[in-house]
Amino acid sequence: MSARSALLNPLNLKRWTLAEGAHRAPRHWRPWLQDSGSLTQRLTRAARGEFAVRVLSQRWHAPTPDEARALGMPPRQLALIREVELLGRQGTPWVYARSVLPASTLTGRERRLRLLGNRSLGSLMFSDPSLSRSPLMASCLQDEAGCRYWARRSVFRLHDKPLLVCEVFLPAMEHVQYPL
Repeated sequence: MSARSALLNPLNLKRWTLAEGAHRAPRHWRPWLQDSGSLTQRLTRAARGEFAVRVLSQRWHAPTPDEARALGMPPRQLALIREVELLGRQGTPWVYARSVLPASTLTGRERRLRLLGNRSLGSLMFSDPSLSRSPLMASCLQDEAGCRYWARRSVFRLHDKPLLVCEVFLPAMEHVQYPL
């Protein structure tokens, strides 16, 4: 388990609330937490085009119980877990993202999601007219050292097949202006 994925341990995931009501979040984080559009597009604009994806891992694994519940999956069923960093200017990690794709989702047209490589998942999803999204949920996560990170997540559906995406905003994002 990577240091970033340790943020998503089950102890951290008990306090998800609707992002639109994330009034406790510092003002700087609210537009990032509440934007229901493509985070890839927002980050690309904020980075003035200097955006990249670094794949940390992609493997078949059991989701956390909280992730399985959000997806309506039976406990201990395997899913494709993809962990990436979304990089901004000068290759600085701005966001840690973890996607959970059930095996049943990766059929038909969605088989292509297995082969993203360094492409962002959002670049594919937001170009698909079948895309729908559950309301964004937000949380403040804390690592073992006591550092706090704001995160958001939602369940997407492509052709009515679910996948969960969680995005954790890293400290370098604290000074990145939200592009209008």
